[in-house]
Amino acid sequence: MITPHNVAVIVGSLRKESFNRKMARAMSAMAPSTLKLEILEIGQLPLYNQDFDPNPPKEVTDFKQRVAQCDAVLFVTPEYNRSVPGC
Repeated sequence: MITPHNVAVIVGSLRKESFNRKMARAMSAMAPSTLKLEILEIGQLPLYNQDFDPNPPKEVTDFKQRVAQCDAVLFVTPEYNRSVPGC
């Protein structure tokens, strides 16, 4: 049996009922058995502050650890004014 690849899915919208979140859930449900998609929430992460680099908050270290355990990262995000969303 083939070991599935773990894919971190990062949704670029914080709304619970966002279209992008629904798309991420649908992709997860339709993914072949060789892929395990998991949405990693970003709403609890603080805004980036370089002062925290030497000693990042626990939410940041936990998030980084979860991403590092994955084989790939998939971003599902809306477009805002021809750019990336604020979050």
